[in-house]
Amino acid sequence: MKIRMIGAALAVAALTAVPLTAQAATQTTQPYQHLVVGKNWGSGGTYVATGGDIKLNLTTLEKNTKVFVERCEGADLGDVQTFTKKKPSHTLATGVEKGECFVVLLAQVTGNGGYVVKGSLSY
Repeated sequence: MKIRMIGAALAVAALTAVPLTAQAATQTTQPYQHLVVGKNWGSGGTYVATGGDIKLNLTTLEKNTKVFVERCEGADLGDVQTFTKKKPSHTLATGVEKGECFVVLLAQVTGNGGYVVKGSLSY
């Protein structure tokens, strides 16, 4: 009887640990490229979080770029970050729940012409 109870307890513990491990394993990084056309906020894409942090690293950055991340509906997920050649990478939001829809918004800090930013987005 005691052996069955220990086995059942271990099985329950194993089942509760699986979602956390699976969630960490689903974190994805993908190439990121968007056209920044002005000082007004423009969409840099809509995504569904796999759970965890949202990080953006811009490898080509002709001008300073402001990036902001917000939920598709509801409150904002992160503060405005200004990407520069000295700071090309930022964590835009932390602890985002799996399945959360979010939008990345970009605007240029200086200049009037359009330019493409390239890099990687992890979420």
